[in-house]
Amino acid sequence: MNQMAVEHRESGDHESGADRAMQWFVRLRSGHATFADRREFQLWIAADALHRQEFEKCSSLWDELDSAKPLLHEDLSRVALDWERATERPVFRPVWRWSPVRFSSVLAALFVVVIAAGWWLTTGFETGEYRTTKGERRAVILPDGSMVTLNTETVVATVFSFSERTVTLQEGEALFAVSHNDRRPFEVRAGSRVVRDIGTQFVVRRQDENVNVAVVEGAVEVQRFVQPSPAQSWQLIKAGEQVSYGLTGELSSVRSVSLAATTAWLEGKVMFEDRPLSEVIQEVGRYQTGEIRILDPGIGALKVSGVFGTNDRMGFLKALEQVVPVSVSQVNGAVAVLEEKPRASVAR
Repeated sequence: MNQMAVEHRESGDHESGADRAMQWFVRLRSGHATFADRREFQLWIAADALHRQEFEKCSSLWDELDSAKPLLHEDLSRVALDWERATERPVFRPVWRWSPVRFSSVLAALFVVVIAAGWWLTTGFETGEYRTTKGERRAVILPDGSMVTLNTETVVATVFSFSERTVTLQEGEALFAVSHNDRRPFEVRAGSRVVRDIGTQFVVRRQDENVNVAVVEGAVEVQRFVQPSPAQSWQLIKAGEQVSYGLTGELSSVRSVSLAATTAWLEGKVMFEDRPLSEVIQEVGRYQTGEIRILDPGIGALKVSGVFGTNDRMGFLKALEQVVPVSVSQVNGAVAVLEEKPRASVAR
C-alpha cells in the first residue's frame, strides 16, 4: 500500500462520520473537486449507510441556515483558500488532516459567509446547464451535494431554490446520486413525466420522447408531468427495476433490469446479452464517430452477447467478427460495412 493510502486510512480512522461528512460537503461545494475526488466520495458513501445519513444531515443543516440563498461556490472556495493561506498550507492536499481547531475555523468562516451574503434578504435561486459531447462522460456536483453523471451527448438543466430541486433531462442519459431531503424533493423531468427521488441512485435515459427509468439503489416515484390531482398517483419503482414511457406518458409494466448493463457506461463500456446486432450497432454509435452499415438486412437480427469498450472502435469491430458470423470491410476509414461471412469460412 502506498504512503498516500496509508495516511488517508489513518486519518479516517480518527475522524467521526459527521466531521468527514462536513469535510466532503465543503470539498464538493468548493468548485475544486476533481473527478478522482468525486469517485472517492461515491466509494465513501457506499461503504457505510451511516456515511450517507451524516452527509444528508450536513445538507439539511445548510438548507436550514441558507434556506433563502444557496451558498455560492466562489464563497466556499474563497473562505477555504484564505484559511489555507493564513496557515501557510497548500490548498486541498490529496491527504487531508483536519484538526478540530482547523475544522472549527473553516466552519465558523462559512457561517460568516452566509451572514455576509445577506441570505435572509434574498429569494435564493440558482440555475445551471450541463452537457457532454459524443463519447464524453462528466460528473457534476449539484448545489445540494447530489451528484449527476452525464453520459454521451447529454444535456441537463437545473433549478435549485429554498423550496425546489429540479433537473430537466433534455436529451441523453444520466445517473443521479441524490442527497435526500424530505423538505425539498429532488425531481427529474424527462419527457411527459417527472421522477421523484426517495433517497437513491437511478438512471434516466431519454431518446427523443422515449424515456427509460432504472433504479440502481433505493426507490423512485414516477408521475405524469402535469399539475397533480387527487386522482393521480405516483408509481413506485424499486432497486433493480425499470419502467419506460413515450410521448403519451403511458407507463410500461415494471420490469427487472440488469444493473451491470445499465451502469456499464460509467466505466466506458457497453454490455449486451442476446441483443439483435442492429440494436448493438445503434447503441455503440452513440459513443463513436464514423458509420457502421449493415449490408445485408438479414444479419441485423443476429444475437450478440458481450462487453465492449465504448471508445475502441477497431476493437469492437474485431470482436464482432468473433462473436457473430460477419465480416467487416473498411471504406475510406470512416465507414465500416458488415456483411454475412461466407458459409465455407464459418465452417472452418
